[in-house]
Amino acid sequence: MRVYLSFHHTAEDWPVTCGIPLDDPAAARARLIEEFAGWDPRFTALIAACDDTVRLRAISTLPLGLTWPSTPGVTLIGDAAHLMPPVGQGANTALLDGAVLGLALAAHPDDFPAAVKEYEHEMFERTSAAARQSARMQDMLAAPDAAHRMLAFFRPD
Repeated sequence: MRVYLSFHHTAEDWPVTCGIPLDDPAAARARLIEEFAGWDPRFTALIAACDDTVRLRAISTLPLGLTWPSTPGVTLIGDAAHLMPPVGQGANTALLDGAVLGLALAAHPDDFPAAVKEYEHEMFERTSAAARQSARMQDMLAAPDAAHRMLAFFRPD
């Protein structure tokens, strides 16, 4: 079983100072369970059931609205083009990038620069909306009242 947890800390040295013994998976799981004391036991049982090593990774993103001038012969897709917080948009967006680029290449078989430019134009518009939505979701998840905000988000109006 693999579980992903997010911690919202501003200190850059938190991975070093957090007290999670990364070299001892059992002790790391125990320390993570302590971090979630008071949470529903079904949740902490998921952490206890993990048998993998514990890794700390920063959540990185690219700036919202990032674009670049089209360069013949090269382009970017997926996270390389629009790295977003891991809240459900990135993988689907990357898959669509590949499809849109493939269609542009098929529509312009003798003009790859035109195909790339067409793809990039569409991708910049499409992914900027997804990136803004992902950033809002990440902010919501980091808020002190995240549980209430999430309930409101999923409730129909």
